[in-house]
Amino acid sequence: MIKIDNLSPSKMDDIESMSDDEDENLTYEQQREKRMKKNEEMLDILGVNQAAKTLVNCLQKPTPTKKAKLKNTSLIPERRSLRIANLPASQDYDLPGESELKSNNSESSKNYDSYETNFIDQSSISIPEEDSDFVEKLNDDLAVKEAVKDFHLLPSHKFVHVLKSLDMYTPSVKVCEKRIYSLAIHPSDTSLIIAAGDMRGNISLYNNRNSEMREYRLHDAPVNCISFCTWDPHKLFSTSHDGSTRCGDIVQRTFDIIYKTEWKGQSKSKINHATWHTEFERNLLIGNGSGHVDLVDTRTPDKIINTAWCHERSVRTVQCHPLEKHHFLTSSGIGEVSLWDIRNMTDESINPVLQFEHPKSLTSAFFSASGTKMVSTCNDHKIRIFNTDRLNSSATKPINIIPHNNHTGRWLSVFKAKWNPGRDNEFFVGSMLSPKRIQVYNSAGHVLHNLMSTDMTTYCPVIEVHPSQAIYVGGNASGRLHIFSTKEQLT
Repeated sequence: MIKIDNLSPSKMDDIESMSDDEDENLTYEQQREKRMKKNEEMLDILGVNQAAKTLVNCLQKPTPTKKAKLKNTSLIPERRSLRIANLPASQDYDLPGESELKSNNSESSKNYDSYETNFIDQSSISIPEEDSDFVEKLNDDLAVKEAVKDFHLLPSHKFVHVLKSLDMYTPSVKVCEKRIYSLAIHPSDTSLIIAAGDMRGNISLYNNRNSEMREYRLHDAPVNCISFCTWDPHKLFSTSHDGSTRCGDIVQRTFDIIYKTEWKGQSKSKINHATWHTEFERNLLIGNGSGHVDLVDTRTPDKIINTAWCHERSVRTVQCHPLEKHHFLTSSGIGEVSLWDIRNMTDESINPVLQFEHPKSLTSAFFSASGTKMVSTCNDHKIRIFNTDRLNSSATKPINIIPHNNHTGRWLSVFKAKWNPGRDNEFFVGSMLSPKRIQVYNSAGHVLHNLMSTDMTTYCPVIEVHPSQAIYVGGNASGRLHIFSTKEQLT
């Protein structure tokens, strides 16, 4: 508020007593200037001039000053969603801004390119001596006994009842240096043993009994498929985008290469990556980036028994029929799911027994436990169920098409819908819905249950289920495991 000084009566009297006699001899202009001067003096005495200046200063808007733009000196690129921008995914396997774990056989500070040949040339990699105690304890827990209670053999209503009781009773566990690409759960009932492969080529072994974990650098690129051997519980198979498959022997404490791809396509501009493997009579069927599937003898390193050219582009998954072992199923990057006969394998292109057409590329296709149904995951945002009880032309038409957002983007691994072990009507898959969840469906396309938890704060696209127990494990892009189980199983 503007303050005006008070005038004393004596001052006012002096002003009023000013005589006009002296003004008679002045000209009009001189009189005018004299009166203006007196008026200015009066205004100064009253404090009006000062009040006016103060008011003008208050009403004036401050001149905006342009802020200097800060230069972005960060070397780490911002993570932007290509999925939201409707842009194709990049083949860049680097995930910026993640902290790195120390690998047991490599320096954590060393940066590896996705396809550097650092480990593919090492035919055998041994477990370090300092991990002897961990390996001995792991070896004891790998012994498999017949399951007392098999969750997957329960009737449907009891299966769903147990399913709804599952929760995350332990916090998520950091097991991998980078994004998890593959998971495998050992059938042991004495301890929860998990193998995880990440985008850098690391394989982690986690033993829940003593909450111990070891990570080994075995490949030069993402480990896309990992599984425990069904005829020897102490062995582990891993297939990587670097074009190799290794067999890990916990007893011998070694990880040996049993397969390396050779380029079979017309162009050699890219490495012929290996994508997936499946067991066949104590051998392996291995799919690769050229569209071929190789039959490999696991007893002899790098011995290819036979090969088949199945697709023009990369084989995404391969699986033998659970009962009719001479049949195997492949999914591809060109919208094809095909059934083949191992007895017809040849280097030249062969005709499939059956072909299941899809409008876009596939991420997976798998038979149910007895082979009576097949589920495929397609990039057209659909999951399809096929009745494969009889392998004829009628089986190629889907009996159910389930809308499902399968666009995970560049920062997440892809979804692969898989059947629950031992069951023909229930399968599980990751989800892009919020809150974050793992979904369990029946073959009719209905969601039986959503596995959710307040501790599950990220998407888990890579999911595996214990072969006999009610344990679901989801792996995320930060190398963490989210474990859903009953309270008694992990305590």
